[in-house]
Amino acid sequence: MPRAVLFAPLLFAASAVAGAQSVTVYQTTPDLLQALSHRAGLHFSGKATVGDVPVITVDDTQSFQQIDGFGASLTDSAAWLFAKKLTPKQTDAAFESLFSRKHGIAINFLRQPVGSSDLAVTFYSFDDLCEQGAKACTTPEGKADAELAHFSLAHDEEYILPLLKKAIAINPDMHVMLTPWSPPGWMKSSGSMLGSNPETKKASSLKPEYYAAFANYLVKTIEGYQAAGVPVWALSVQNEPLYAPPTYSGMQMEAAEQAKFFGEALAPALAAAKLSPRVMAYDHNWDRPDYPETVLKDAKAGALAAGTAWHHYAGDPGVMTKFHAQFPQKDQWVTESSGGTWQKGLDGKGNVLGEEAAELIAVTRNWSRSYVLWALATDQNHGPYVGGCDTCRGLVTVDLSDAAHPRVKPELDYYVLGHASKFLLPGAVRIASDEPAGTGLRDVAFRNTDGTVVLYVLDTADSSHVFRIRYKNKNVTTTIPAGSVATFVWKP
Repeated sequence: MPRAVLFAPLLFAASAVAGAQSVTVYQTTPDLLQALSHRAGLHFSGKATVGDVPVITVDDTQSFQQIDGFGASLTDSAAWLFAKKLTPKQTDAAFESLFSRKHGIAINFLRQPVGSSDLAVTFYSFDDLCEQGAKACTTPEGKADAELAHFSLAHDEEYILPLLKKAIAINPDMHVMLTPWSPPGWMKSSGSMLGSNPETKKASSLKPEYYAAFANYLVKTIEGYQAAGVPVWALSVQNEPLYAPPTYSGMQMEAAEQAKFFGEALAPALAAAKLSPRVMAYDHNWDRPDYPETVLKDAKAGALAAGTAWHHYAGDPGVMTKFHAQFPQKDQWVTESSGGTWQKGLDGKGNVLGEEAAELIAVTRNWSRSYVLWALATDQNHGPYVGGCDTCRGLVTVDLSDAAHPRVKPELDYYVLGHASKFLLPGAVRIASDEPAGTGLRDVAFRNTDGTVVLYVLDTADSSHVFRIRYKNKNVTTTIPAGSVATFVWKP
């Protein structure tokens, strides 16, 4: 798909791969001159092959984790851009490109902020007791709403929930996860939604007397979303609980606090409401596995938690394989991995497409059931934002440089995800594939429920690679350009 033809249909149906020996190929180059472009098809052969070329062997007799999906967050900013700055026709086209399998990349995982995040037009929660604005307000001492009489989803009802319903209508296999960046300010030690005091830097925390109120706040949010036609598949209770930002919504929640909140407040509240979303512990970086370990080892909290949510800003994805060995019955998801202007590319050489594709491969090879970036959309200035990240890049950019003629442009992140999300069907599992040592080739393989095999390959080297794919004693030889990503799809 030439990049100039924005949101042109990406014609592919995994079940339509022709012939047992045929291989369909899609490719993206680092300059995006080829972007999910359909290459000439290949054919497996049973003939003996000669030549000293790297071999990727795919073995579908070995299977690992099921894949839940790939996606981003329809942040307040992204939703505002789609709803307020584009024409309905432009929004429809953008959503088809993002969520449709026939015309787009079939994103099926949306991690939704409960209240404002950094990428928001204004501060807000669903139970504000003071007037929020471009800066967070502080609730007067002694003012509270423990019974949640003022709870309202009016903010999300304006444009977030309608857009979520639009996405689900296009892709009914959507997984919606809810994550608060902060409870309402009155529940917190600071009275404010800010993570910490901008002057003193003192971190805010959830007051123990409001554990039950916060649990019920989350229950009412789930119930409200579902009543509006947006099923809630998963929940975490605090974005990045070990970071308390001074400029946007956040809160410090230590591991012992989260374990206590899970066991004593959230579990009873969900049970009373007869709700059973997947509850994910932690939702922060790979460098602190002791945090989710504390939560999962707690008897009550561990009984509630389905597993662990991870971010990529510190640490290494290999920690997830160690964690799987320690907690084999608990699942793992990567729920936030933002791209942005800080990225240097593979080996610092500028190939950001390759940098992100390498991480997708590493994440899924280390037991994650998802790879979720950050914003679904940002504007040409990486916003709007109330604080925090002013360099984050969305999957698409809504360019408002010419206010009368806004443009929607897919970014490299769109293609990194699309090389997986477009071709993996619900219920897909990771299967075994090797990475030829010393070659710069990186890969991960999957099997769909219809038997289709999907191989995601990245060439991290500075030169193109000739290599061979071996599957069930048959072979096919192909070439991948330097720094490029390719997806190979076949049906046995």
